[in-house]
This record gives sequence, C-alpha cells and structure tokens, in this order.
Amino acid sequence: MNHERRDFTRGPILQELLRFALPVLFALFLQVMYGAVDLLDVGKFGTASDISAVSTGSQVMQVVTFAITSLAMGITILAGQKLGEQKPEEAGDAVGSGICLFALIGVVMTACMVIFAGPIAQMMKAPEEAYDLTVTYIRICGGGSLFIV
Repeated sequence: MNHERRDFTRGPILQELLRFALPVLFALFLQVMYGAVDLLDVGKFGTASDISAVSTGSQVMQVVTFAITSLAMGITILAGQKLGEQKPEEAGDAVGSGICLFALIGVVMTACMVIFAGPIAQMMKAPEEAYDLTVTYIRICGGGSLFIV
C-alpha cells in the first residue's frame, strides 16, 4: 500500500490547500442550506410570522456554526504546527484537548441555546408577532448544538 505523505511545506500547495479547505467549506454550505430548506418549507405552508421566526433563528444557528468552525480551525493550526515541528505526541495532545474542549462547549452551548432562547430572540430583534415562534425555533435547533459541535 502506497501512503503518500502530504504537507504544505514542499512543492505547490494549491492542490493540498483545496483538499484541506473543501470539506470545511462544504460543511458550512450545508449549514446555510439547512436554514434555506427550513425557509422553503415554511414559506410553502406558513405565515409571514413563521418565515420571520425561521429566518431569524437560522441566522443565530449560522453564527453558532461559524464560531465553532473557527475554533476548530485553531485546533487544526495548533496540531499542524506540532506535526511540522516533528512532535506528533504534542499534536495528539492538541487534538485530544480539542475534543474535550468541544465536548464541553457543545454541552454548555446546548444548555445556553435552550435556556436563553428568549433573550437571544430579543437581541436579534425578532418581530413581536414572530417572537414566540423564533424562541421555539432557536430552542429546537439549539437543542441539537451538541451534535453540530
């Protein structure tokens, strides 16, 4: 079995960079599409208040997803540095610490999204007629934050 070693330190990096970045971009695209599909379905069957609730709530979830993705990139950079320094044990420690950190973040974020859905909807200036629906949408989607993380 031929295992080709890939790195960003020798030769052209465009192909390797694309291999690295495309899965992340695809995951972010899927999150945006998740909100878009919700809006399409609600738009067919719901009222203007329903559409407003889903639109506002999906924006909150996109911010959460992008924040988590950004933090994950930090762990990836740290692990990459350690691998580049030929310190695979420290790279493993960085990944292990990242897993523990994200498990904790996931639990805390899930609890916060469910508990503070009302203040989040207020902060997002959800229209009065869509406020309760926005809170419900944020609670439902926020309840899955652990799985998003």
